[in-house]
Amino acid sequence: MSFTLTSVVDDRLRLEWHALAEDVGTRFASRPSYGLSWHRHLGRGPLRVATVHRDGRLVALAPLHQRRRLGVRVFRLLGHGLGTVGEALAVDDEAMRDLVVGLGTAGGVLELTHLPASSPLLAAILAQGSWRASFTPDDHCPVIDLPEGVRATDLRGRSTLSRAASTRRKLAREGKELRIETVRTREEFDARWPDIVATAASAQSDRGDDRLNLCAPPHDAFTREFLRQEAENGHLLLWGGTFGGDWGSHFATLRTGSTAELWFTRFDPAHGRARPGHLLIESICDHHDDVGVTEVDLLIGRSGYKKDWQTREYPVGTLVAIPAGNRTARARMAAADRAVSLLRSLAARIAPR
Repeated sequence: MSFTLTSVVDDRLRLEWHALAEDVGTRFASRPSYGLSWHRHLGRGPLRVATVHRDGRLVALAPLHQRRRLGVRVFRLLGHGLGTVGEALAVDDEAMRDLVVGLGTAGGVLELTHLPASSPLLAAILAQGSWRASFTPDDHCPVIDLPEGVRATDLRGRSTLSRAASTRRKLAREGKELRIETVRTREEFDARWPDIVATAASAQSDRGDDRLNLCAPPHDAFTREFLRQEAENGHLLLWGGTFGGDWGSHFATLRTGSTAELWFTRFDPAHGRARPGHLLIESICDHHDDVGVTEVDLLIGRSGYKKDWQTREYPVGTLVAIPAGNRTARARMAAADRAVSLLRSLAARIAPR
């Protein structure tokens, strides 16, 4: 076994990483298409990709980058700050343990946000006596379970679906008939990218929508590069709604096996009264068998429309793990946390009401 913490991902490692993610990955955020695109366009701090090779074969990987907090080296997941659920990759428990032991020798603190409470990486670190670790649950991810044969009628009441049907009939009478299409190939994505950007911009201009727009600068180059790669690799599954032939809503997911993870969703406020988000989800529930999806992970955050459709949810949180013998890092991380808490308190006091 050999452990390496590298700042350069060459073609060989990228292909090994891709193969490992295809074999054992459960999250789009653990694929090189996501992590390397994010780091190239938005990352701050050097790459620190942790790898374990066994007899020359890549068996574990943690997609990390390095920052500093009060002089302490801190390792964070690639894509930090974008609200994606992360993971480390490992072919078995032994490989995960070797990865955790190796990270303990790297001389840095792990600060990993949005890890599932069921994360094998979290379990391996908590089981190791060489770390002083804490895990703080801080959010939830709603999920729609869609076993084969399940339809929207199995998830929502008759009155709700009747109202949706009435909305579709009204749109048709007004010449704005709703049609749902899927975008899966690179060619389809390239053709629809201007529409996706325009719809996101319209949503952003709507008063009260302060969500991060991943389709506008400085994030758009990253988003486009990542989604094009996902399309090329067969993972892109983006549902779009057209109103009278004009694109007006979308629900962008990335597939891993039979799970589709939501990354972002937007609709043109001009169609807001039609509740396009609900109409898109209804269509997904009715046609998931056609695309081999049995689970839609709605990712970070609860909301009204998610609550209406979800069948369950799971907790995610932040892991902070410090090598047990590094007392300086513990003291400085505690001081940094106090400073951040103070700054947030001051910001809240001076914010306009």
